[in-house]
Amino acid sequence: MTVQMSRNEYPVSPPWAAGAEPETAELEVLPFGGTVPPYGSPDNKHGALLVRFPHALLGEARPQAPSWRPVVAWTFFLSVLGVVSAMRRSGRAKAYGRARAPYWIAFGMTLVAGAAFWSALVLNVVVPLHQQRVEDRATAAVQQKVLGDGRIEAAVGTRVKTGGCAPSGDRGAAGLRPYTCTFQLADGRSASVTIEADTRGNWETSD
Repeated sequence: MTVQMSRNEYPVSPPWAAGAEPETAELEVLPFGGTVPPYGSPDNKHGALLVRFPHALLGEARPQAPSWRPVVAWTFFLSVLGVVSAMRRSGRAKAYGRARAPYWIAFGMTLVAGAAFWSALVLNVVVPLHQQRVEDRATAAVQQKVLGDGRIEAAVGTRVKTGGCAPSGDRGAAGLRPYTCTFQLADGRSASVTIEADTRGNWETSD
């Protein structure tokens, strides 16, 4: 048997759906490009470049941090006053989104190294030079008093033509230093005497 059905007699819906009303889902209208997370949200990356490591490009977009080398120079020559340079440059680095630690590390290390260098320079160069100048002035004072107070001439019994004194040892705890003084006398003889004197030139013959 062959059943023939005209076009007007073709069922609109399958038999098992008889009596069921069609449902229509209402869709919200989405903005162009999809939803955008609120500003400040970690998910708000609108406008980021489609690269493999976008965080690297975000870091490169920030200004370069100031150099830490001027902190070393200021701290080495001005000691603790170098903290001013460290504060200024670390503040600029923070504003640029860069690390602040390199400036304080440079300040601390240079402060310690500079203190050691300047202390060694003072102890090994400045102090010895000052002591040498003091001793040179003391030797000149000794010569002036030895030749000018007349005691040597009274001891040798004649006039002293020329003479000089030179240190022959270190200055002791009492502040006295030994000197050896030699003289050329008016009668052609020479004389020598060992004395002890203070930094003002006050002298006495040593035993």
